[in-house]
Amino acid sequence: MFRSFGARIFAGIFVVVFLIVIFRNEESAGTALLPYLPVLPSTGSSQPSSLLQAWIKDRSALSEKSWKKSVELRDQMAKQHPDNPQIPFFPTDFLKYPYTIWDFFPPTWTCPHDVQRVGRLGDGGKWVCGMNIYEKLPAPKAVAASTTQEAAIATAQEGLVMYSFGINAESSFEAEILDRVPSARIWGYDFSVDAWGPQIAAKDRHRTFFKKVGLGKEDAHSSDPPFWTLPSLMKQNNHTYIDILKIDVEGSEYDALDTMMDAFDGMKTASGKSVLPIGQVMIELHLGDGIHLQDSNGGGNVNFDRFRKWWERLERMGMRPVWMEINLFAVTLSNTKSDPRCTEYVWVNAKDQRSVLWNL
Repeated sequence: MFRSFGARIFAGIFVVVFLIVIFRNEESAGTALLPYLPVLPSTGSSQPSSLLQAWIKDRSALSEKSWKKSVELRDQMAKQHPDNPQIPFFPTDFLKYPYTIWDFFPPTWTCPHDVQRVGRLGDGGKWVCGMNIYEKLPAPKAVAASTTQEAAIATAQEGLVMYSFGINAESSFEAEILDRVPSARIWGYDFSVDAWGPQIAAKDRHRTFFKKVGLGKEDAHSSDPPFWTLPSLMKQNNHTYIDILKIDVEGSEYDALDTMMDAFDGMKTASGKSVLPIGQVMIELHLGDGIHLQDSNGGGNVNFDRFRKWWERLERMGMRPVWMEINLFAVTLSNTKSDPRCTEYVWVNAKDQRSVLWNL
């Protein structure tokens, strides 16, 4: 009886102490209950910014280690396939090859900030690394006061610069960015529509710029429809850097980003040498079957070897995958068997010395 009573007293004391520890940790930081993770200092606290920078550096180093491991596994898995480098995107023998092309390129680099869904649920919305960082950027005076595009252009590189390719009358992502990020201005391009989608509020329209052109591998400004390369558009807009790049161009992304990489490979910029001057990318990747390469539409001219070399060149220039979301519409909307050939990725530029995600 005594032992039972003593055990109860001991258990009660233990529970009280445990609860006190929990509540104190809750007050100090949301991650304090995870002892294997360092506590992220608040950007609004009195703690020195050097502490926050050190935290981001440590988290980025861990992410880089995880990413490098996945690159090693990618190489090992590819070498095990007898048809390497012409590996089928979606092998039919599960026991021998229990993977698809997307398994070679997992999002193994962890965003050190918050990751939020922006825009509508379903097709059109995007995941964003560090949305709270973007929200805190100060708006340039011209943007805050202007009701005309001309005044906003006067401070072209200030604030958050975003490019959006592929509008298709659905602009919920851009609309929420504009609503939540006072410093944001968005340059949009799509040859298939005449304007932004109706989701963008009238009060934010002066911070948007639209041009009915396509994103291409080469400049063909007089063609019908006209095509511009990304470097040419940046030059026209007086931009040397893009904070957020959104691309959904139905398979043209491979050639378009090849041109961008060609322009900056070997070049020294404020972002670093051979580093793309882009902070974060939301992109939908499109594939054909990887076999019949005569079809140049919808990613049909891309096989495994081409895709891997393209992806790994992006990695060498700083891009790291932090999120992926398979778009199942290619499967669910088809009347016949179809593979998941469209996937949304989010990349952050881990080598970028200019990104606001790393320079707080």
